[in-house]
Amino acid sequence: MEQRPPARLWAYGLDKETRGVLREVGEIVVPHLDEVLRDFYTDVDATPEWSKFFADKRLLAHARSKQKAHWARMFTCDYTQDYFAQANVIGRVHYRIGLPLRDYVGAYARVAAMLQRIIAAEQPRRLWFLSRPPSISHADVLTRALMLDMELAISAFHEAQTEDFAGRMARLGESFESEVTRVVDVLNDSMGRLYSTANGLDAEIIGARQGAGSVSANATQIATSAQSVAAAIDQLSASIASITQDVGEAASASAIAATEAEASSAQVAALHGAAEEIGEVVSLISSIARQTNLLAVNATVEAARAGDSGKGFAVVAFEVKALAQRITEATESISGRIQRIQSESGSMAHRMTGIGDSVQRMRSVTESIRLAVDEQKQAAQHIAQHAESTAASSNEMADMIHDVSNRVERTGTTSSTLKQAVATVSDETVTLSDRVRGFLGAIRAA
Repeated sequence: MEQRPPARLWAYGLDKETRGVLREVGEIVVPHLDEVLRDFYTDVDATPEWSKFFADKRLLAHARSKQKAHWARMFTCDYTQDYFAQANVIGRVHYRIGLPLRDYVGAYARVAAMLQRIIAAEQPRRLWFLSRPPSISHADVLTRALMLDMELAISAFHEAQTEDFAGRMARLGESFESEVTRVVDVLNDSMGRLYSTANGLDAEIIGARQGAGSVSANATQIATSAQSVAAAIDQLSASIASITQDVGEAASASAIAATEAEASSAQVAALHGAAEEIGEVVSLISSIARQTNLLAVNATVEAARAGDSGKGFAVVAFEVKALAQRITEATESISGRIQRIQSESGSMAHRMTGIGDSVQRMRSVTESIRLAVDEQKQAAQHIAQHAESTAASSNEMADMIHDVSNRVERTGTTSSTLKQAVATVSDETVTLSDRVRGFLGAIRAA
């Protein structure tokens, strides 16, 4: 807040009497302002640290013109609102262009020295100077006026600096608050989603725990079943081995039976041949008997012709005829029996051939059974191996499931810890947001 001009003037001792002296100073220095400002701005233009604030000669001439008008108002004691407003503009311009205060104060000191020299040179020439009390010198009043003018510009410089700093801080605070709010919102959203994920993880862990328990029980059951299968396969293998032995014995018996059947067939064939040979002999005997009977008939006829001398021959012939008759009957009986033997032997030979074929088929079937039993034995051994492997794998799987269950339990503990951490971070986020707002409020208040 700017002070009222009278109060500001009073602070520098510029009362009514002093301001009267200041007007006398003005009468001395105002005519020399062009000279003073020309020399000053010549030095400014020749000094790189100062000339950099003036882009061209026109700005330099404009600044010189404004400075002359401002000082002319000051040295005529024209301390109106326009004067204070112009001093404020000068200070703010200095801040806007970045003129360091050290350069401004240094330049002002050089101008003050020039003005002091002008007063020292002009005072003896002024008649009113001889009547001026020693307590109020022109140099003293000049110093007070210059110090007031410099202080007004510096105060305006600081006000502009403070306002700019406040604006920057306000913009920075707003940007910071906006960014913090955004980060807090993102963090809260992330924490919410993370908390939801943790809750979902808890549900998954519960399901995984139940599933792991079920799978573990099933794996144990599978291992037990596999072991039972292996034991049953061992028993089956023993049974198959026994069957294999029995089938081998049956095959051996079939081979022996086939051999015996072949031998019997050969004997029956031999018997059939012998019967045929006997039949041929019987046929021969029958033929001889018929011829003998015919001879006996002829002998009887011849004996009848011989009369009494032929009676003995007739008896012999009769006996021969009777014998031939019995031989014929015997041969007919033998022939019938031989035919029956031949018929039975033929039938027997046919049956023996059938038996041989059956035995061969039985041998073939037995061999097929033996091969099938061997395959079953190999399959049973293969199944037994797989059953043992399955039992071992099931045991390993049960161990792995147990390990997974332990990991699931540890994951559940970690999930609980995570949820606690999320809750803590959420609380700290709220605290951070409150403290940031308090900090920004303190900055704005400052």
